[in-house]
Amino acid sequence: MADDDAQGEPIRAFFESAEGENLFPNCPFRRQLDRLHQFDAESVSSILAHMFGHIIDHRAGQPCRNDSDEMISAINQDDINDELRHVYNDCNNPELNKARQADLDVDPSNRPEYQNFGPERRGCFGADARAELMAEAIRAYMQNPNYLKTVAPNVAARIRAAVNPNPNLNGIIQFN
Repeated sequence: MADDDAQGEPIRAFFESAEGENLFPNCPFRRQLDRLHQFDAESVSSILAHMFGHIIDHRAGQPCRNDSDEMISAINQDDINDELRHVYNDCNNPELNKARQADLDVDPSNRPEYQNFGPERRGCFGADARAELMAEAIRAYMQNPNYLKTVAPNVAARIRAAVNPNPNLNGIIQFN
C-alpha cells in the first residue's frame, strides 16, 4: 500500500497548504488521508477521488457564503439537490450496498433503510453537507461517467459547465 500512500501525497499536500488547510474540515474522508495505507486499493481510489472532487468544486465554483457567513467557492447546486442526494445515497448507503452484494438489482425504494442516507449521517450539516454532496458527485463522475450522466444528468451538466471552460482546471481534467 506504500504506492497508494504516495499516490495521495499531492492531495494531502493541497489540504496542508495555506489555500486548503481550512477547507472541508468536517469531511469524513479528509480524516483518512493520513491513513491511506490502512485501506484496500479500491477504498484508497475512492477517498482520493472524493477529496479531488472537493478541490475541483472549490476551484470551479463561484464565490458564495457558507452557513457561517464566510466566503467560499463552490459549484452552484440550485435545483439539483434531489439528484445530488440520490447519488450520495446510492454510492454511500451501507445497508443498500450490503443488499446489493446479494442482489445487484435491489430496488432502493423497497426498504426505508435503503433510502435517505446523506452526509448528515456522517456528521456533516449545512454547507458541509452540500460540499460532501458535490464532492461525491464529482467522484462518481470521474470513476463512472455513464453512471452519473444516467442517474443525475443535471448534476453532470452542472459539473461540465463549471469545469470544462475553467482555465484553472480544463488543462487537468475535462468531463464529457
